[in-house]
Amino acid sequence: MAVLISSCGNEKKDENKTDKDTTKTEKPKKEVKKDEAASMDKEFKADKNGQWAIAAEASSSYAGKATGKTASWSADQMIGAPDVDKYGDNGKAWASAEQDLGNEWVMLSYEKPVYATEVRIRMTYNPGAVARIELRDVNGKIIEVYNAKDTKKYNGKIAWFVTTFEKTKTLVKDVKITLDSKGVSGWNEIDAVQLVGTAE
Repeated sequence: MAVLISSCGNEKKDENKTDKDTTKTEKPKKEVKKDEAASMDKEFKADKNGQWAIAAEASSSYAGKATGKTASWSADQMIGAPDVDKYGDNGKAWASAEQDLGNEWVMLSYEKPVYATEVRIRMTYNPGAVARIELRDVNGKIIEVYNAKDTKKYNGKIAWFVTTFEKTKTLVKDVKITLDSKGVSGWNEIDAVQLVGTAE
């Protein structure tokens, strides 16, 4: 099951910036109200079973070869808890090198391998491009937990994309997210990705 949770905001990017296990999931089907969505930031940060990425890489980055938290729009901007406070283009989120070119991907790694049950993606600019979510377990096996087209209309708001699935049978350490950048016009920026699960 995937749940969409919208928040708030208002900004625009400079247009010159240029062998699988499958777990059954459903398309996103719920959006909560603005005030409820805002509370999710606090709730997710306090979740003892949730952890934020400690490393990140991407198919491309607007930061080019630059890395680290000081490199705006780099993959490293997805490391740690959310830090983008309003909707719009923001260097504290990851952005691909170009917009609307097709599939882009990001890969997040986590400190503690867990039996995963949920992935939470905080999308802060032009949300809705998430097309596939895959987990990689400690043995390198890929587990697909989401594969669908997101048909939700976001109307210029930060959104949490939450997909819930049956507890994995093996410990998971990485999350790969594929975005269909042609599906949502503009740069599709991601602030943070939380992996939820337990060690047992």
